[in-house]
Amino acid sequence: MPDTVAIVTGASQGIGLAIAERLATDGVRLCLVAAPHDEERLREVAAEFEAIALAADVGDPTTADRAVAMTLERYGRLDWLASNAGIAYFEDALAAPLEHFDHTMHVNVRGMYLMTMAAARHMASGAGGAIVCTASTASFAGEEQQAIYNVSKGAVSQLTRSLAIDLAKHGIRVNAVAPGWVHTPATKEIVADPEEWSKHRSRIPLDRPAEPEEIASVVRFLLSDEASYLTGSIVVADGGLTAGFRFSDWEAVPNTEGPRPMRIFGGAL
Repeated sequence: MPDTVAIVTGASQGIGLAIAERLATDGVRLCLVAAPHDEERLREVAAEFEAIALAADVGDPTTADRAVAMTLERYGRLDWLASNAGIAYFEDALAAPLEHFDHTMHVNVRGMYLMTMAAARHMASGAGGAIVCTASTASFAGEEQQAIYNVSKGAVSQLTRSLAIDLAKHGIRVNAVAPGWVHTPATKEIVADPEEWSKHRSRIPLDRPAEPEEIASVVRFLLSDEASYLTGSIVVADGGLTAGFRFSDWEAVPNTEGPRPMRIFGGAL
């Protein structure tokens, strides 16, 4: 798709990097945005994909305008936005400092809002476009030690729905992907710890975290014309995590004591 241009935020690693790679493979021309502390890695990625690189704070109101302006100067158009940048603190709610709340909202909510609005203002002046935000299963249910993150991702879902309504008349579709557990730098320590990971994998029917490329495929679909009748949708990609509950306590962690019976409602089989 050589005539399609997209901005991807949080593009230096994890899901954002996978989105950038997927779009670049399809011939989409890119402007990649990431946090200042990831500037070196971002520039490596941008060089690989022959993309624009902007290392800047998405919560700064000038960043979104700069990204759009750089994109238009280089390519002359902007069709898609994958607004993916986000952070998380995992901590006891009673011990969480206010600074963590402010930082999370600054990136996950303010940054998401600023980037989507800057892109939408340009899209509204032309032929429209498509925006995909990265929400989370935490948008729908509370998770332990993630109170601040849960609030921020709930806001992303509401932003997606609200903008879908407001921007439809301008030919702009707004959707979100809501991943569950994804194998990224932010989760690798938990996934690699059998005891810690067992607490999570036993809730996932597919029994594994997603790979970033799997989430990128959902984003790619939502941006494309194949999703032309989707707007305001929050597409859950969580391996079945939020579909319901299993009642069998299948072995999530290998044991060294030999086979143990599966227990169902307290009865041994």
